[in-house]
Order: sequence, then structure tokens, then C-alpha cells
Amino acid sequence: MRVEPAGAVAAVEIENSRYLPSLVCLDDDGRLLTGRAAVQLAAQRPERAEQHPKRALLRQSAVLLDDREVATADLAAAVLARAAEEARARCGGTDPGRVVLTHPADWSPGDLDRLVEVAGRAGLDAPELLPEPVAAARFHAANISANASANISADASANAPADGDGPIAVYDLGGGTVDTAVLRREGGGYRAVAVAGDPDFGGRDLDQALFELLRDRALDLDPGPWQQLWADPAPAAAHQRAQLARELTLAKESLSSTGTVYLAVPGYPEPFVVQGGEYRAAVTPALTASVGLLERTVARAGLTPAELGAVVLCGAASRTPPVADLVAARLGRIPDLAADPKAAVALGALTDPPAPADAGTATGIHAEGAPEAGSGRWTVAHYPDEVDPELWL
Repeated sequence: MRVEPAGAVAAVEIENSRYLPSLVCLDDDGRLLTGRAAVQLAAQRPERAEQHPKRALLRQSAVLLDDREVATADLAAAVLARAAEEARARCGGTDPGRVVLTHPADWSPGDLDRLVEVAGRAGLDAPELLPEPVAAARFHAANISANASANISADASANAPADGDGPIAVYDLGGGTVDTAVLRREGGGYRAVAVAGDPDFGGRDLDQALFELLRDRALDLDPGPWQQLWADPAPAAAHQRAQLARELTLAKESLSSTGTVYLAVPGYPEPFVVQGGEYRAAVTPALTASVGLLERTVARAGLTPAELGAVVLCGAASRTPPVADLVAARLGRIPDLAADPKAAVALGALTDPPAPADAGTATGIHAEGAPEAGSGRWTVAHYPDEVDPELWL
């Protein structure tokens, strides 16, 4: 992301896309590839790819890519460095005036140390750290304000919160994780007062549900071609498996707007048909559990759903058809889908930021055992009016 001269925030396109895949792949020379090059090589050499660098970063210090041990901090740094390189190229080669990195609100101080380490390896020193739901709330508030100033019609803004200063609940369903939070408007920003998340559930698990539907359909028709496809170690078969995985992701996204998708599988003469209803039935149990996290987070904040100013959906997978219906059923109110759910957090990170604390005041999290600014671990921690210290005790 970059800030335009007029103060607006714009996404930097990389390889003609606003979204850089998180996948990282190791090439023959030991370089870590990102973007299309990583996706292309991973299709041929999946044993050299790490699909979820963010998950790996928190779970372990290194992973094996083929026969090489690679630090997980280097994997995440490769993605950050690529984004920073592209941003510099589009801004005349200048370094960023400030760097804001977002993270799940329930990350521990140790997790945040790892994130700052990653930033340093990517050449991004002195990052500011911001909880993802805070960024999402900023983005939502900015869009509500823009709609109001543009005199959007009553029909178009019927789902906007009645009280722009009321508490905001955020449900963020990303590719690999789901995070929930409740935030209150205080001072120059939003304070996260309750958070909960599941680091092991996200949009890729929805891809897996669709995969299992397709697998069962293929095995029922004729198990031979399917078993051959997944047992064949040849590069051509690996490529076919990678292509099918991409088709599954596209099909999952299509099911948010259409009722039927067709999936061709090598070895079968006709494509398989998957109906939206059966996909929704397959993913609803896991999504219901994730929405239950949101419900409990609201209760932990000491609020009822009726007291919320808004319920905001963001994240790449939040468009999945059952999500909005499940939230409405559990909380009794229609949620607001972010204008750009996949980029809402990144855009919000640079939207109307509060002024940083004075140099003479501590900017770290004021909780026992948490690092202070200037400790050598975090150059800049959270904005002091946008984090509740009790979350870290």
C-alpha cells in the first residue's frame, strides 16, 4: 500500500494484481521466489514450497524445503521484501516514510518480536505494529464517512451503523486464519477490548472442503483415475494437481455469486458439477464454529449484539455465502461486508492514522512482561490509544 499525495491510500499492483500470493518457493540456486514465479515452480516442485509462511512463522523456526532447512522468518521476509520493492519502484525509488505492519490482535509479545525480526530481514526497520481489527475498523469508518459526505441514498446506506462512534465487531476470515475482535472508539482511534481467533482455520480450509466434495464424487464414479492422479510422482502429474488446486480456489470464489461450478479432473471424460447448496452444507459446520468465536468475543466485551454500532466482515474468504447469513442468525443483525474485504486491513493500516506518541513517552504495551519502545526489540509498538493492555496479561 502507498499513500497518494492527496492523502488517499492506494494498493500497489504487483504483476497486474492487487494481491500478492503468500506462497514462497525455493529455486535451484537457493533463492526464495514469490509471486507468479513461486506459483509456477511450486506447481512442478511442491516439496520446495511453503504455502502458509504466516502459520509456519508462529509454529517453528525453520522448515524443510526439499532437502534444505530454511528459516521461517526468511520466508515471511521474502513476501514483505517483494511488496516493499514494488512500492519503492512505483514511488521513484524512495524509501517509505513509515512502515505499518498489521497482525492478529491476539498475537503475544513473542509473536510480535518475530514479526519485527521479519521486517528487519526484509529491510524494513522501525515498523509500527497495528492489530488487524483496528485497521479494519479504520477502513470501515472511513468508508462510512465517505458515504455520508457523498450523500449516498438511504437504500445504499441502509446497513450503515446508526452510531458511527458505537463499538465495532470485526470478523476477519483470511486465507489461513480467522480473527474476531470488538473495538471501542477512543481518542484518536479504536481500542480493541476483546479478541479471539483460530490460527488453524481459514479460507484454505474451505478450499479443502470443496476438494473433498470433488474427491468423493470422483471416487464414487471411478476411483482409478483419481488415485493415479494423486499417486503419480511425475512432474506432469504434479502440475495437474497444482492446476486443479487453482481451479478449486476459483470455483470456491465463483460459488459466492453463482449456484453451480464445473470442475474438470484429468482422467475423467466429463467435468464434475458441484452445486452451491452442497458446498454450503459442507462448510457450514466449520463456519458456524468460527462465527461462534465472534459471538463469544462480543460477550467477553460485556456487550450485547444490539449495543454494537456495526459488525464488519473482512478477509479474503468473508464473501463465502454462509458467512453473512450465519452472522445475522447468531447476532441478530445484518453485517457490513467491507468494500474491499481482501484488502480492507491493508488499506485501513494507512487510513487516517492517529499521531504517534511523543518521543519522550513510552510507546510499548504497558503490561507485565511486554517490551517497551527502545528495548531493542520493538522500535515502535502499538499506538497507545488503540490497544487494551489487559489483552496481553
